[in-house]
Amino acid sequence: MMDTDDPWLFHFTHVDNLAGVLTAGLIADSDKPAGVVECADLSIKERRRHLKVPLDPGGVVADYAPFYFAPRSPMLFRIHKGGVASYPRGQTELAYLVTRLSQVQAHGLPWVATDRNAAVATAQYTDQASDLATHIDWEVMAAHMWANTPTDGSRRERRMAELLVHGCLPWTAVVGIGTHSSTVEAAVQVLLQGQPHQPRVDVRPTWYF
Repeated sequence: MMDTDDPWLFHFTHVDNLAGVLTAGLIADSDKPAGVVECADLSIKERRRHLKVPLDPGGVVADYAPFYFAPRSPMLFRIHKGGVASYPRGQTELAYLVTRLSQVQAHGLPWVATDRNAAVATAQYTDQASDLATHIDWEVMAAHMWANTPTDGSRRERRMAELLVHGCLPWTAVVGIGTHSSTVEAAVQVLLQGQPHQPRVDVRPTWYF
């Protein structure tokens, strides 16, 4: 799924949050309503509330809905290994929301992209689609394993490169949902019944650890 001209974009969230996303879209952390099941590291979330975005429309990282350029992220691995104290429930209840850059553009949404984890102070930004072919390390995105090596100490950071959508990604921009199991897939299908916009839903075990 590595298309540098129109990349696929991945955001995972707890399945219990999908009803809210369906009605309000995927909202940036700075505006996220109460009651959301939070699966991320809360200390990193707080850091993102203070990191300035150097390109228009500006603001801070938490003002943007974040997407990775590949599944099986280091953050998901931490969750899988029980490394997020505030979320001990593992990866099986998490679902991927999938979109593409073309969808972000078609909806007229401002975006920026980082070459590594946006929570890292050294992250470099672009807002030009033509830059993505070189701005993102597509080799590490395609790799099954992304751990740092003795000769490359930033592979993990680069695997967490992000496309940040300002404010909110509307539900109509979601083109697919990936789940860990058929049980979660069935729950998602029930939720989508009767909805005018129904993204494709698939069990994607290779997107998990």
